[in-house]
Amino acid sequence: MKMEAIRPSSKPFIDRQKFPYGFKKSGDFSISEANILSQYGYTLLALETGELLPENADEHAFVAFINGEQECMSPIARAWAKYVRLARGKKHFYTLHSSASNQADYDDDYSDDAFDVA
Repeated sequence: MKMEAIRPSSKPFIDRQKFPYGFKKSGDFSISEANILSQYGYTLLALETGELLPENADEHAFVAFINGEQECMSPIARAWAKYVRLARGKKHFYTLHSSASNQADYDDDYSDDAFDVA
């Protein structure tokens, strides 16, 4: 398996607010996911927020994934997507095959007519 060229964080990533006992003890992440988050978390957060600009193909792919421009392929991106979903309580990542794109199919059925509740 090819290791990704995403820069490791300078210090271990910790989210004491959402995971006070750490990623490994939370029961939400596998050991490899917990290790990925600890090792790369600050870099991934900085790439997500734009504080850090991508420097190589793997980092560009991660940013494209965050922006919904490509599918999640790497273990690092999958671990980050899982962290975001669990820590922020909402899904921040969208796939190219999102069912939300089909919403327009249902909008025509909506009516403003008053309901008769007798």
